[in-house]
Amino acid sequence: MDEINHAAQTPKQIKSFGHVLGHRYTISDGLAGMHVEDIYQDRQGLLWIATADGGVSRFDGEHFDTFGLGEGLPHLTVMTVAEDTDGRLLFGTLGGGLAVLGPRGFQVYTMEHGLPCNDILSLQLQTDGSIQVLTGAGIGWFVGDRCVERTTTIGDQPIGRVHDVATDSAGTTWLATLHRGVINLDGQRMGTDFGATNGARCWPWKFAQDTAGRLWIAFHYIGSEAVLGRYDPQHQQFDLIDVGGELEGREVVRHGMRDVRLDKRGWLWVARRGVLVYDGEDWHPFSARLLSAHFADTRLTYEDREGNIWVGLWGDGLVFCDSVSTQLYSEADGLPDREVRCLDEDREGRIWVGTAGGLACLEDDRFRPVATDRAVSALVVDRQGQLWSGGPDGQVFKWEDTTSRAIAVAEADHHEDIAGLCQDQMGRIRVCTSQGRFGWIEADCFTAFEERLPHPCRTVLQDSDGVFWIGTHGRRPALYCHTDGLFRESELTELETVSYVNALYEHEGTLWVGTASGLFAFDYHSQQVRQFTIDQGGLSANGILSLEADQQGRIWIGTSGGGVLNYDGRTFQCIRLGKSVHVNTVEAILCDSRGWLWFGTRAGLIAYQPSQTPPGVVIRQAVGERLLETSQALSCSESTPEIQIHFQGIRFRGEAGTMRYSHRLVGHAPAAEWSAFTSDNRVSYRGMPAGEFRFEVRVLDRDGLLSDIASLDVQVVPDEENKSRALDTGVLGQSQSMVQLLEEVGQVAETDMTVLVLGETGVGKGLLTRMILDLSQRREQAFIQVNCGALSTGLIESELFGHEKGAFTGAVARKIGCFERAQGGTVFLDEIGNLPLDAQRTLLHILEEDHLTRVGSGVSIPIDVRVVAATNRNLKKAVQEGTFREDLFYRLNVFPLVLPPLRDRREDIPILVAHFVAQFAEELQRPVPSLGDEVIVHLQEHNWPGNVRELKHLIQRAVVVCQGGVIQVEDMPLSAEDEEEAGALLLTASAPTVEQGTGDQDEKQQIVEALQATNWLIYGDRGAACLLGMNPERLRSRMRVYGLRRPKKSS
Repeated sequence: MDEINHAAQTPKQIKSFGHVLGHRYTISDGLAGMHVEDIYQDRQGLLWIATADGGVSRFDGEHFDTFGLGEGLPHLTVMTVAEDTDGRLLFGTLGGGLAVLGPRGFQVYTMEHGLPCNDILSLQLQTDGSIQVLTGAGIGWFVGDRCVERTTTIGDQPIGRVHDVATDSAGTTWLATLHRGVINLDGQRMGTDFGATNGARCWPWKFAQDTAGRLWIAFHYIGSEAVLGRYDPQHQQFDLIDVGGELEGREVVRHGMRDVRLDKRGWLWVARRGVLVYDGEDWHPFSARLLSAHFADTRLTYEDREGNIWVGLWGDGLVFCDSVSTQLYSEADGLPDREVRCLDEDREGRIWVGTAGGLACLEDDRFRPVATDRAVSALVVDRQGQLWSGGPDGQVFKWEDTTSRAIAVAEADHHEDIAGLCQDQMGRIRVCTSQGRFGWIEADCFTAFEERLPHPCRTVLQDSDGVFWIGTHGRRPALYCHTDGLFRESELTELETVSYVNALYEHEGTLWVGTASGLFAFDYHSQQVRQFTIDQGGLSANGILSLEADQQGRIWIGTSGGGVLNYDGRTFQCIRLGKSVHVNTVEAILCDSRGWLWFGTRAGLIAYQPSQTPPGVVIRQAVGERLLETSQALSCSESTPEIQIHFQGIRFRGEAGTMRYSHRLVGHAPAAEWSAFTSDNRVSYRGMPAGEFRFEVRVLDRDGLLSDIASLDVQVVPDEENKSRALDTGVLGQSQSMVQLLEEVGQVAETDMTVLVLGETGVGKGLLTRMILDLSQRREQAFIQVNCGALSTGLIESELFGHEKGAFTGAVARKIGCFERAQGGTVFLDEIGNLPLDAQRTLLHILEEDHLTRVGSGVSIPIDVRVVAATNRNLKKAVQEGTFREDLFYRLNVFPLVLPPLRDRREDIPILVAHFVAQFAEELQRPVPSLGDEVIVHLQEHNWPGNVRELKHLIQRAVVVCQGGVIQVEDMPLSAEDEEEAGALLLTASAPTVEQGTGDQDEKQQIVEALQATNWLIYGDRGAACLLGMNPERLRSRMRVYGLRRPKKSS
């Protein structure tokens, strides 16, 4: 069962489940089918819905993605969903066996793989990481890609269909079977007969164990009873519990009790004709206010990590119920009227509710009407805990519990509404009215100022400086100040055109003004005013009716038809409270002393509990040169005009449009910083340069909670490298040895055979491996390169094969090894000859069995990986010396590819030289130089101990230092002394377009040209340090001396 955060519980009265708000999903919304069999939330937070008539759906809060026969599912009747310890999703089908969803699609397992039956009824994850498979012919245990054990008989009798398995508090394991009832592993049967009542026959279906250790049993039966089984293992006593009195009617039903489960609070949830909940004291009918949903055929309930309840219906789709965050109360709950106008809380924690029909008090989890003879338009609880209210009859009422004393503000025969009440700094109650009257109450007497406002008052506030602010209606200006007994128009020019001020609130040095034209924030310190509207600022509606701050300092804003907004200083988050305009018209907001929020709407009072669980976020699609689903790495060429990435926040409460996203592209300067939070869940990047980047996105939900980061690796490949990666350095050649080698590469690349690449240092073993990958069917999958000679001693097996948490000192978390990360792709084991013997033994097991076991784990994991290994060592000699396993050598040496050294294929030097000269001239953005007469002969006479790599670096330098567009022999010194001379020459030689010079300015100019030629890359073969023959750190030092910095790219 998923963990659910209940750190902050909702008010106790929310056990009245009739107030739950919900929504129904059907095939019209994208649901796979209408007959729901199972519901499961995976580790990413995505919801999976198994149906009996359409396959399975995945739901992220906005989109349903359906998986059926076309996607590889073996059958459309899906009975159960589970997730293994590696995050793979498993689906049990009725007739099609077990389907496992991995990176390459569905893999199907049936009786041929050891399952007892192809009818899979339930899947249960075990503590050892195996999956217990309950089938139509017994139980199997599934590990990796096979059924390692199965049980089909107990006591020499077939088990038959098994619907559920549970172990009671006494340690006895019970099976819910179709033909043998509830039996244990010894074949003993629990006495669960219903008796003779109506001749009902029962079949056990589902178990749940309560906190007292009792086993509750849901039965599938035909009859009118509403009964649930309960077994006490301590006394070995079985009882039938009749819960029918809590249900509407006792119609004969075919499916009986199809589901029972225990939640984290210890409550029992039962599905029959609707849903019943037992809280340890009473049974409560659970429902959602959905006119279109019929709960008579309820299959199951499920609680996600947010605490939302999902109800799977048999034939009527899926119902979502927000039983935690939003509860709606109206006249049926004790309110005098559903139109709530004002709210406040007294010292005892009682909530006072002013409505269009009177006053009510929430006390001891019940609403109590206090006065129903007049509307209440204003409320205030003063600092002494005294409640004051005002209404339409020109009177203010001072309350003592349920009795009140009227204080006249206006003449008895004159209609005048009490518009606003507040307590001033002297403890007096300030009053403003619909006729512009303003005054105070002291000693239960009202005193008015002689001067009146020319407009009807709407609200009043005294700020921290003692200034009274009064909002009015109907004419401009609508905001006034009152000091020294005099009214004056507000000097805030931004509000001069505003005709309606509905709400005022002061918070942390800012006066917030809610108007019919948007929200205004006046900063006392800077004297600046900010305006927020639908078009500028992200409001859901321009009409602002109420304002409040919570304990975290967020501003909550009630709107006219746009629900509630909260503002954390960065972004506005919208909370839609329902479908109607009335429920989203919020005239009052209260954050009580417990941190709960109350919204007074025109459709009733809403209790709102912000979520404690952060949202999730997933990357749905990425589009470069091809469409990429989910979180695979994206690779495309530099010529790709646009990269598009679509992401989605996961939060099931509220509308998907309330999510706010922020993203960045690490490594790409114009987009490397986090973007501002917006509602856009797509981003495009145009004209991306070549390089490796990482896209990151996070989401902010309506309650201000921030998700973890979802990321996607993005690789943009230079065009020339993307077009012919195989035509680089060591792979080029026209000699007989190279022609034969390339033919062999073409033959083996199309297969999944293990390849061993042999050759001296610098011949191009890594490049040949990339060529094999590019020609293989796995070229779009993962490619993991491992330098076996660079692995840390003692951690080699952990790096290659992974480890479990606690496997050794320092293993604070599970780690996925290189082979698992390359699942479906290719692993390149470079310098395989340096792998220690212990790791060789484990590698041999992987190559032979296609399985691996993480360090510290006993679970065998199937691996689908193509292995290419390379070394410059003589492995046969290493076998003789005992440093390399003979069996591993023969396992790797299935198809050896030997790259000849450059001295053995001197006829390839001309084509290699021509290729490198053209390549580096293009990179340096200069004309391609020609070769002097003796250059090729000079190069062919060299022994080339560094092979092709040595030749490549030599040509790179020659392109830089050559004069007059011709490479001469003297530009390519080959002895050790000549190498030193070449390094010195680079510091004094200039490019063809720069005049020769001496001194610091010449050196600075040479450095600038080298940096520009390499796109300001310092390190590596293509870096400026290499071109200048200079140590990279020395180059950085000279750059600091000359004040050289990489210029900023224009956005």
